[in-house]
Amino acid sequence: MDSAFFKLLAAYAPTSQNKASYDEHVSKYAKRLCVDEINIDNGLFSKLYECFIKQPRSIILSGSAGDGKTYLLRKTYEKIEGEQTNWGNTYIPKINYGDYQIHFIKDFTEITSQDKLETLEGLYESIYENSNQLYIIAANDGILTDTLRNALETEHTKHFDKLLKLIENHIGDTHKLEDNLILLDLSQTSSAKNFELLLKAILDASDLYESDCPSLINPATFCPIHTNIALLKKEYIQKQLLSIIRSCDLNYNHITLRKLFMLIANMILGNQGKKRVFTGCQEAIEYYCGPIDRMEASFYNNIFGDNLSRSKQEKSPFKELLELRIGYETTNNIDNFILYGDIQAQELHTKQLSNPFLDFNAFNNAKDGYLEKGDSTQIKKYLVFLRRHLFFNFDENVVWNYKPINANDLMTYEHAREFYIDVITPLKNKQNISKRVVKHLALGLNRIFLGELVSKEGSDRLYIGSSLTSTMSRLSSEVIARIEFNQKHLNQGIHLTLTEGFDSEYCKVNLEIEFSGQRIATLELDLHMFEFLRRIAEGILPTSFSVEYYERVLTFKSQIVNYILQTEELDGSFNLFSLNDTEGTLNFNEFQIENGNVRES
Repeated sequence: MDSAFFKLLAAYAPTSQNKASYDEHVSKYAKRLCVDEINIDNGLFSKLYECFIKQPRSIILSGSAGDGKTYLLRKTYEKIEGEQTNWGNTYIPKINYGDYQIHFIKDFTEITSQDKLETLEGLYESIYENSNQLYIIAANDGILTDTLRNALETEHTKHFDKLLKLIENHIGDTHKLEDNLILLDLSQTSSAKNFELLLKAILDASDLYESDCPSLINPATFCPIHTNIALLKKEYIQKQLLSIIRSCDLNYNHITLRKLFMLIANMILGNQGKKRVFTGCQEAIEYYCGPIDRMEASFYNNIFGDNLSRSKQEKSPFKELLELRIGYETTNNIDNFILYGDIQAQELHTKQLSNPFLDFNAFNNAKDGYLEKGDSTQIKKYLVFLRRHLFFNFDENVVWNYKPINANDLMTYEHAREFYIDVITPLKNKQNISKRVVKHLALGLNRIFLGELVSKEGSDRLYIGSSLTSTMSRLSSEVIARIEFNQKHLNQGIHLTLTEGFDSEYCKVNLEIEFSGQRIATLELDLHMFEFLRRIAEGILPTSFSVEYYERVLTFKSQIVNYILQTEELDGSFNLFSLNDTEGTLNFNEFQIENGNVRES
């Protein structure tokens, strides 16, 4: 067993010897190991190349470090019949294509200041002066625009103002390909789609290159690497993995392709012992020949970086996944099942908790120490591990104590599935959003806008409240407008709109308020905001939700109030409200102002 492929995979792992930071290193290392590079086809290259062939023009590949910009650049170079041997040996490769000469800027950050200015000048001429010199540029977010802004301070580069505005417009509309520039911002692509494709590619390569592990022949041989691989091939586990990566996307926490490589490598090869990452099966098998806790190598923990130092856990991709609190979010019913389920339903308990990393004898000893002696030292790690196991393996309806055990209760976002199924999916399919969803959002907004726990009956319209002193006040006393929805003839309402990206999966959702036929305010509706409003609509808000989202809703309310006060004529009356029963039913009292006097209508 030479484990050549696992050595390549380990090069992506989050260790100090990470060899896969740059595209050219990966290519050379794979050749040295005599294995193929790990590549995926997410459709971006073919779409990009087709656009270029249809109309040759300059291209900017933007995004964060590790998004795959250099890889796409190299693929484009090779596709346009460039000599691959020149790629790694040339500072700025150039090739002829028809009437054009194409300049490839591998990394705009790395070239000299003079070359930066010459590149931008050439880019400008290719767009505005029909130059036959085209530029295909890889640049980290902000570097191009910052360089342009700095250059605008000199008299000789004032014309760069047009180029700066063009690039900024393209950044806001990355799927626009119609004019003389193609700009693809890879940070506005789907991490979930890349993860799904990459996981499949790695699992397929593992089967191809690493099929001679003794554990695949002899079940008595424990290899944590192939044990993790076997679990990762399960359909429901893949579904749950995809759902949590998508949760990051829906919070606009983009995970770069390099970080996804790092994540999957750590999931398969990670270990909590001194050997943080295994590089082959033989090494892993020998390590676990002794009395070592197998949980230390489980992907249930590795995916959250439990095998890594605190500093590495606080960086992407582990930071985003730890924020989902899988293993720490739970319910009394779930923990009662883990701790006491064997007493009432031994067969169900064993079936649901069994996995190849769990030593039931050690677990039962830790449990006895907790239940009999109050010693919680060991049981904590088992609770975290088994909650994670349940989250990734609940592919059926399990009822315990007459209540269903729900995997949604095991992560921060209880409504993540609802957001994707009932909001994102219909918007992508150009379908109407369910009235139920809009009413939930309206109720959450009403409770924040008015600063009161209004009843669920208060979800048939949006109440715009003011404190009479400040539009940002947390408590309101007056309702200055009522916005109906689902009544088109009124030219007002709540609208959910979708902005799509370059690929088919990436998107952003906005909640927009229409008043008097105008869209007057917009609230960015990421997953966290959706969950925030849904929890408030249910009358519950855990401390894990940040104050920032509350402040964002108050700012949204302020936009609406300011617009109404500035555009609507005051009629000398105002509505004060109160809650007239324990259910939170709104009661309104209208007052008129006449000759400086106030009287109740």
